[in-house]
Amino acid sequence: MSSAVDEETRRLLNVGPAPRGGNSYTLNNSGSRDNQTSGPSFRIIVEAGNWDAAVGANSPGQSGDAHSPHYRDLFELWSKDRYFPAYYSRDMIESVADKTLLLRPSGSKAGGQN
Repeated sequence: MSSAVDEETRRLLNVGPAPRGGNSYTLNNSGSRDNQTSGPSFRIIVEAGNWDAAVGANSPGQSGDAHSPHYRDLFELWSKDRYFPAYYSRDMIESVADKTLLLRPSGSKAGGQN
């Protein structure tokens, strides 16, 4: 998308670069060049007996909104093959949440009545 936008928008949208070498024989490789051309951009490791012990990697972040602080916050971890906690239980998620967004269908009233 970089070639379709102006320079200011390009700076906002682009994340990186971060060299990631390797080839088809390298664990977590990203192709055989410095840019991600193949390989994983998302990974998750889960222990079914302890869901809150799950860890993940995602690039560049958790948001598709370039103005969000979470748009690029996971890029450095990903580029260094590091993981973040991927909590499952409500208590663990609420313990690290920086905000909550409540979505309601349009036309709905409090209590779920229409």
